Amino acid sequence: MFITSVRLDHIKDESYIRTLPAVRHLEVLDGLRLHHPVTFFVGDNGAGKSTLVEAIAIAAGFPGTGGPIREVLPTSAVPTESALSRWITLRGRELPLRGYFLRAETHYDTVSAFDNKQWADPAESRHLMSHGESVLSVLGDHVDGAGLYIFDEPESGLSIVRQMALVAEIQQAVQRGGQFIIATHSPIMLAVPDATIVEITEDGMVETVYDEAEAVVATREFLEDPEGTLKYILE
Repeated sequence: MFITSVRLDHIKDESYIRTLPAVRHLEVLDGLRLHHPVTFFVGDNGAGKSTLVEAIAIAAGFPGTGGPIREVLPTSAVPTESALSRWITLRGRELPLRGYFLRAETHYDTVSAFDNKQWADPAESRHLMSHGESVLSVLGDHVDGAGLYIFDEPESGLSIVRQMALVAEIQQAVQRGGQFIIATHSPIMLAVPDATIVEITEDGMVETVYDEAEAVVATREFLEDPEGTLKYILE
């Protein structure tokens, strides 16, 4: 494993990031230990999991908008990343030469940068693919064995079957020495074998098991009784 702990020093910033549950909890912890090659961060919208994953990626040397590790890609005229990475300290062994940061909300910009840099033939542009196809195409090029891979909501744009395929790809990369840190809402993504699942709520940041993760529990309840669940919500 390339990253074995994530520590957050005292933040000298009074912006919104200090109010995020993930930031508040990590700030009082003596570092968050990563025990397994795959770590998931889960929680409701606004829990701060994407902000935390983004900060870890930047601290590890990835471009803030996503892309290969130590790669310099054109950035947006309006910065989209937070300043949280300034106070993140990573511990572990030397970071690898191979790695990729997939950030769902800026994937379009990353694909544009790849087009400008790598393709002479516009007919091969990944912008001609669907969002899900372009995600899988990029990951197919950059996820290959021993490397560090950080994903923010990789399920965005992927069908259920394609999410299952991505789970298989992740497991195969782990077997070849890969490490993954992932923020997700998908109960399918959480099914990666032997993964650590860290649930972030207003009350804390704690490890949980697959069957007790909120995304899994809520999805299972809905599928067992969709009519009853919808009736309860609508009333």
